[in-house]
Amino acid sequence: MGTRSWLMLVAIGVLLLLALDSFYIVNETDKAVLKRFSRVEKTDIEPGIYFKVPMIDDVVRVDGRLLTHNVPSQSFLTSEKKRLSVDAFVTWRIADVQRFIVSVGAGATNGAAMERRAREMLDPRINEALRNQFASRTVQEVVAGRGGELPDEALDPTAVQKAGGDAAIDPIAREEDEQFQREVAKKGATQALLDDKNDQREKLMNSVANEVNAATLEDLGIEVVDVRVKQVDWPEEVRGRVFDRMRAERARDAAEHRARGREEAERIRAAADREEIETVAQAYEKAQKVRGEGDARAASIFARAYSRDQEFFRFYRSLQAYRETFDSDNDLMVLSPDSEFFRYLKDANGNR
Repeated sequence: MGTRSWLMLVAIGVLLLLALDSFYIVNETDKAVLKRFSRVEKTDIEPGIYFKVPMIDDVVRVDGRLLTHNVPSQSFLTSEKKRLSVDAFVTWRIADVQRFIVSVGAGATNGAAMERRAREMLDPRINEALRNQFASRTVQEVVAGRGGELPDEALDPTAVQKAGGDAAIDPIAREEDEQFQREVAKKGATQALLDDKNDQREKLMNSVANEVNAATLEDLGIEVVDVRVKQVDWPEEVRGRVFDRMRAERARDAAEHRARGREEAERIRAAADREEIETVAQAYEKAQKVRGEGDARAASIFARAYSRDQEFFRFYRSLQAYRETFDSDNDLMVLSPDSEFFRYLKDANGNR
């Protein structure tokens, strides 16, 4: 192959590259900007296929969808000067793509790199807004989403030296919600209190989102749609003692319930024993009464029979005595032959 043929191949390759670089595609999920010599020529390009000047025009694409970013955990002080560890996340999107590329991109054309840079720039702004909101609220207002009185020892992490501590959204919210439900039951306004609790939390989150959005929309072209707190917890250095206190409180409640159960069991057992004694005594009294009445009736019958035929009665009683006396072969009796006992054995008429 000669030099001319090589030149032809090179020329065809260059033309092919120029042809491929002469158009670009914008997807439905993208936001794109056309730049010429680092100057923005066209912004907010609609999805479709477009032509551009090869080797001169550049197309910068970024994700136009709603994005979510987990903010690194930070510690904030409440109005009570209690430190809480907070995990939050933010949902955001690019509202002004030109401003976003100019402020965040700084000449870059890689959309993924610009998103990473945008997250890094969002973190300090969100943390600052959260710090401001937490500093104006108590622990209960942050966790439970409402105001109200709560014992100081329940929210004081230093009290763990005496009894343990408290928890936060995972640990705290469980106890907070139990107290909240008890208040709801007492007041008889379940839905109203729940709505108030949710409204307070919404106000807190909306305040953070509005504060961050006011700065980012103008400076970075980013719209902060929402900011949410995932978890609120005590710092790691007191968390162990917090759970120790919770376990101690639960153990104390369990012991109190067991003591009440044992007291009730003893009361029931004593009542049952007393009822048993009374029932047995009444039955014994009735039995003795019936037995006495029976003996009296039997004695009366015997008396009437004896008075009717005294000789037959003597004979009958003698037969009973003989039957009971001679019931066993081993019995031994020493009696005089002319004893009254053998009266009817000697003479059927009982004559002596």
